[in-house]
Amino acid sequence: MYYFIINPKAQSGRGATVWKKIRRVLKKKHIAYEALFTEKNGHASELVRKAAQKDDENKTIVVMGGDGTISEAMDGLWDRPDVTFAYIPIGSGNDFARTLGISSSWRKALKGILNKEHEIMLHPGRLEINGKVHHFGGSMGIGFDAAVCYDVDHIRFKSVFNRLGLGRFTYLGAALKLLITSLCNPMKIRLDGKEVHSFSKVLFLCALKGKYEGGGFMFTPQARMDDPYLHICVAHNIPVLKRFFLLPKCLKGKHVGSPGVSIYRCRKMEILSSRPKFLHVDGEVVGPAKKAVVRLEETKIRMVY
Repeated sequence: MYYFIINPKAQSGRGATVWKKIRRVLKKKHIAYEALFTEKNGHASELVRKAAQKDDENKTIVVMGGDGTISEAMDGLWDRPDVTFAYIPIGSGNDFARTLGISSSWRKALKGILNKEHEIMLHPGRLEINGKVHHFGGSMGIGFDAAVCYDVDHIRFKSVFNRLGLGRFTYLGAALKLLITSLCNPMKIRLDGKEVHSFSKVLFLCALKGKYEGGGFMFTPQARMDDPYLHICVAHNIPVLKRFFLLPKCLKGKHVGSPGVSIYRCRKMEILSSRPKFLHVDGEVVGPAKKAVVRLEETKIRMVY
């Protein structure tokens, strides 16, 4: 049985349009399904949990939305190894899909799911701040990258760019502005309860399961979704002018080894910032907070695509 969790407002209403086409394919192929539609922020996690609790066996929950919908899905699925997860990307960034090579064509993405062309086991990421838990599938970050996510959500013409298929450029525009205006603060991290690293001026710090964040920036080129580690990228002590040379390198993962770029791998990271900062999970802004704990859940979720 397939349960489709659909964000009808994804990419300025494209979610609803794509679902109508998918529904016709499912009916033509006589595939049993149930459709559940999100109505507000955070609703996807409720719907995923509801679908996961259904009494039938061999459940596959197919989430249709952007990267933020992935985060909500992980909130509902992180402790349900009995459920198979799948994803059809309908967003502006689609970094989760980009890492796995999931096509932006709904036809190809659906074909991969129905035929179970690929299968992986992934550990959902877990972010703990201010006494709350937020899960993520692809990435979390603090600093510049979270500020970009915040600005993108508040860009006046975001819906126009999305309808034209130019959503990635909203991220790029926000990033170029914030390269100048972002405040850099001291920050400390502790990895796996042992290594402590201190930085005096952090532009951003991100922990990824996949390679990409922010609409196609390859911050951690060595990461894999089925790798039982978080891959960390810290950009620090980088003068404003040099940031503009660094950003294009990040698109191809060529920033690794550059001055002011530190790369780590761990299962758990504790963050202490000198001042409260916004954070994000899969592009959804949370916080602000000064302290955070990031780790991977022990539970592994089966995913087909």
